[in-house]
Amino acid sequence: MAATQDNMTCAVCTEVYTSPRFLPCHHSFCLQCLEELANKHGNTIPCPTCRTPATVPPGGVCDLQVNFYFTEEALKEVRNEKSQSWCPVHTKECVIFYCTQCDQGICIRCKLTKHEGHVTEDLSEAIARCKKTIKDRLQSVMDNISCEKDKLESCKENEKRALEKRAAVREQVGN
Repeated sequence: MAATQDNMTCAVCTEVYTSPRFLPCHHSFCLQCLEELANKHGNTIPCPTCRTPATVPPGGVCDLQVNFYFTEEALKEVRNEKSQSWCPVHTKECVIFYCTQCDQGICIRCKLTKHEGHVTEDLSEAIARCKKTIKDRLQSVMDNISCEKDKLESCKENEKRALEKRAAVREQVGN
């Protein structure tokens, strides 16, 4: 069966099916999505597509008929395709470069045409660089948070000492 990304997508979570199950109305959904519906609606769940009531089997949603039309290999292939970035101009081309001048991902055809002469780098290198920048900035933020926590603790200690001194002064004045 020739499957496309559209017909291998769950209408509930809008992701590629994970362990797809048939409802009696023949619509398919992810096992987890159906389990969430069963938790919400009980033993009779409305089909999210056509609203036909479906009775949950005694063994639970996992006992519904597995959608055997979609092999795990086919679902995995569609997940891999979906995870890739496609060129908005050349829709059948993967984005594999990053144009630093235009600040965007581009395909090989764009690199040779629209972005000819622009400074580009391999997308994986740009991603690695960005990840490092994010990691470094995150570490800086975590360091700042730690420093501010130390300052807060110091302020709390100062407040505690000030309250103790105020109590001592009140006691002296009161006597």
